[in-house]
Order: sequence, then C-alpha cells, then structure tokens
Amino acid sequence: MNASLTAVRLSPSTLRFVGIASLTIAMLSLLLWFERDFDRRFLLAHNALRHDPAVVALSRALTRFGMSAICLLLVGSIAASSRFPALRQARPVLLVVLLSFAFATLAATALKEVLGRARPIADLAGELNALGKHGSPSFPSGHAAKSLALALPLALTVPAGFVAMRIVKVALLLIAGLVCYSRIVLGAHYLSDVLAGAAVALACVPAAMAAANLVYTRGNVTPEKLNTVVRRLTLVLSALALLLPFL
Repeated sequence: MNASLTAVRLSPSTLRFVGIASLTIAMLSLLLWFERDFDRRFLLAHNALRHDPAVVALSRALTRFGMSAICLLLVGSIAASSRFPALRQARPVLLVVLLSFAFATLAATALKEVLGRARPIADLAGELNALGKHGSPSFPSGHAAKSLALALPLALTVPAGFVAMRIVKVALLLIAGLVCYSRIVLGAHYLSDVLAGAAVALACVPAAMAAANLVYTRGNVTPEKLNTVVRRLTLVLSALALLLPFL
C-alpha cells in the first residue's frame, strides 16, 4: 500500500488475538446455548435486580442510549484532537468504526434469522421476571454486537501510549460492556447471546479495516485529504448518535 495514502493497520499479534478471541468466544457461546443449564441459571440469578427501580432505569438507559454515548465519545475525541495530538491517531479509524458497525448489524441480524433462537421470556415463562417485549430472535445479541463494533476498532488499532488515548479506550469499552450487561439485567438475552454478539463484533473489525483501507486507496486519500473525509464521517457518526435511540 502506498505509504503516502491513509491506512489503518492491526499489528500481527493483535490480528492473531482478534481471530483467536472471536473463535473462542463464539465456541463458548454455542457451548452455553447447547448446555443450557448455566445460561438459564445465570439469567435467573438476576431476577432480584429486576425488582430494583434504579437498576432497571439505568439498564434501560444503557440499552437505549449507550451506543449513542459511544458515538458521541468518538466525535468528541476527534473534536479534541486539535488540542490533544495523541487523539489524532483516531481520525482515520472513524471509517473503520462505521463499517464495523454496518457489518456487525448485518451479520447479527442475519444470524438471528437463520438460528431463530427464542427469547428467554419464551423459554422461561413463569420463572423469568423479564422487562419489555422483543420481537426478534435472541442469538446473537444485536446490542452487544453493535455496541462493541463501535468501540473495538479504536481500542484495537490505536496505540495507548498517551493518557488521553487510554482514557478514551477505557471509556469506550466500559460503555460497551455496560450495554452488553444491561441486556442480561433486563432479561432480554442469555449470557450466550451476549458472548455471540461480542464474537461477531470482533470478527467484523479486520473485515472493516480491510474495507476502509480499500476505500482510502481507491479514493487516493492522503493525510491532507483525510481532513475532509473525517469531517464527513463525523457528521455521519453524529447523525447515527441521534438516530440510534429510536431504532
């Protein structure tokens, strides 16, 4: 790839980690699904939390607004990059973020329809204190896949050599992790569903990175031209932040 063009890369060790982690988590999620007992007991163990109004309100807020918070954090990081040079490394990753989100959304939706696992409330009627109704199948969790697909590209591709970048990475992963957990607290998903969503998100990062590099190469996006691209991507990400709570 031409060195004068914008590119996003994963180190060989990180790429191996992503591949191994994605496969391992996917296998674990399937094992939990087929074994069933632990999945059910883990979900039912959260019944007490569903009687706490504060926990329920927080979980619902995370489910509805968590992905928007991740988008806004990314937008804020780009806006702050003029003051914190370490954050400039995140600029070309915005395209990877959007492609990763798109790929994870498509993959999770397709897998839901193909696998057709019933939601916990259908399997555990009378035992599960579920909050809300859900029309789509359960496996994998779309919220887990999409929230992690938004957070993982920057966390995996940008070195954490500076305090500002470490703070952004921790915040992104923390919010995404809380979104994942909120789905269990609300009784919307089993643990295996959430793990499967995480596996999907991990698998989508290298694919999104390859697609982004292809776009940068074909568009002859130099570091100078990247400024214009980033402004457009920031607008798209801002619009996504506004739309996600209603989707």
